[in-house]
Amino acid sequence: MPAASPEAYQAFGMLLSSSLALPELMPADAVLTEREPLVELVEADHRQWPALQPSPHSTPMLQLAPQEWRLEFEGIGWFRATGGERLEWQRWDDSVSDRDIRTFAVTSGLGALAIQRGGLVLHGTALERDGEAILLLGHPAAGKSTLAWCLLQEGWRLLSSELVAVSSDGLVQPGIHQLKLWHDAAVAVDLNWAQLPPVRKGLKRYALMAQDLTCMPQPTPLRLIYSLNRAKEDSGKENDIEVGDDKEKISLKASRNFSQTNALLRLRNQAFHARMYRGMDAEAQMFMQAAGLARTVPLHALIVPDGIRAMAESLKKVNLMQPESMQQRKEAIEEDASND
Repeated sequence: MPAASPEAYQAFGMLLSSSLALPELMPADAVLTEREPLVELVEADHRQWPALQPSPHSTPMLQLAPQEWRLEFEGIGWFRATGGERLEWQRWDDSVSDRDIRTFAVTSGLGALAIQRGGLVLHGTALERDGEAILLLGHPAAGKSTLAWCLLQEGWRLLSSELVAVSSDGLVQPGIHQLKLWHDAAVAVDLNWAQLPPVRKGLKRYALMAQDLTCMPQPTPLRLIYSLNRAKEDSGKENDIEVGDDKEKISLKASRNFSQTNALLRLRNQAFHARMYRGMDAEAQMFMQAAGLARTVPLHALIVPDGIRAMAESLKKVNLMQPESMQQRKEAIEEDASND
C-alpha cells in the first residue's frame, strides 16, 4: 500500500510533517507552513541508522547522545529523534497499530525533539482560561488528568497534556490535545469507556481526543504552577468523598508560593525526562531555563482530594487563578506538600 501524503501539524512550537495521522495534534496553520521549516516524522528502517556512541546515561532500551535519541520498545517498534529536525519510526511487526506508534512518537519522540531544539519540556498538563495558563505538575498518579478533565467542565481549555513546553518568554506552547483517563475515572464521570480508544493494548486506560475536548490553539502566558499531591485520608473514610454524607469533605488546598530554590528543585524533578536531558548533554540548558521560570512564575503545592467527584465539587468553591482562595492552615499544607 502506498504511503499516505504528509499532513502538517503544530505542537510545542514546532511545525511537523507526517504521513502518519496524528489526531492528538493541531493541524498546522497554512500561512505558517509556507514560511517555516517543517520537522519531519517519517517511517524508516532502523537497520540503516548510523552507529552511535551512547552516553553513559543510556539504557538497553534508550540510547542517548548529543542531539540524538533512540528508543527500542519490544513489541512496539524503534524510534529515533535527531538534530531537532527529524523523528523516524518503525513498527516491530505488522500487528502494531498506528495508535501504538503514536503513543511513543507523540510523547517521548516529540519531547526529545523539543529538548534538542532548546526547549524546556516538563512532565505535566497545562490549561488556559481568560488568556492565562496554569501548569499542573506531579508524579503519574497525582491526578493531573483527572483534575484537568474537571477543569474542562468548568470552562477551561486544554493547552497540552502529558508534556508541556514553556518558551523562554513564559509562553506555554499548545501541544498534545488529548487526555488519558483510567477505567475507574471514566466510569465515575459516566463516560462510555467502551467507545473510547485504549491508550495501548492491554491497558485499561482510555484516550479522550481533541474532538471530545475544548482546546486552546494559541501560545498562552503562564500565570501559575501547581505541584499536585493527593490528600491523605484517615483510615476507614475512603468513601466519605463520594457518598456526600454530613462529614467534612476534603477540598482543594494550596500552599504559599515556594521559594525560588524550592521551585527550581520541583521544576528540575519534573523535567521530561531528566535522563534524556543528561544523556543528550542538555542538563545545563534545562537548569538555566527552569531557574528563569522559578524566578518569574509562582509555584504552589496543591493538595487534591481522591475521587473525581470530590475534585469536581471542590472546584466549584475555589478559583485556581487565586491560590489564596485555597490556602488553609500553613503548617498542614506544608506537611502534606513535603510528602510529594
